[in-house]
Amino acid sequence: MLREISCPDCHWHRLVGIAEKLRLLHQIGMLRREENPDAAIIEELFERSGSKLVCGECSRVGLRIDYPRDEEEDWGDGRVCEQCRKTIPAERLEIFPDTKICVACQQKDDDGEDDTQPDFCPKCGEIMMSGTSRGGGLTRYRLRCPRCG
Repeated sequence: MLREISCPDCHWHRLVGIAEKLRLLHQIGMLRREENPDAAIIEELFERSGSKLVCGECSRVGLRIDYPRDEEEDWGDGRVCEQCRKTIPAERLEIFPDTKICVACQQKDDDGEDDTQPDFCPKCGEIMMSGTSRGGGLTRYRLRCPRCG
């Protein structure tokens, strides 16, 4: 089921499907050992873990999880940016009537900024580091916290 996650501080939002939900759960340390977890388990854990999810814009911990907004709710308020959900100024719409994103988001797209987020330690919040595990055979990479170990 499609859901919308949003940040109460910066109003960042994103629509997420089942694959994105699983990726976000992996980022907060859940279901890492499961190769193909059941969709119902993913849905339930995702609903309960909103307070642990990290904002893709301002890195705030704790996001709202809602049903996707109907675009008709915004009728009368002007067009809303598809990426940040802020109202697109009327001046921009006069010049670019078919635009669907605001100036700030367009600038990020033009500059090629990477909006992926690093993995954070669930205990202390430090950015996780990639390293090799000890042992013979195949080299295995794992994420570890530089502070917690």
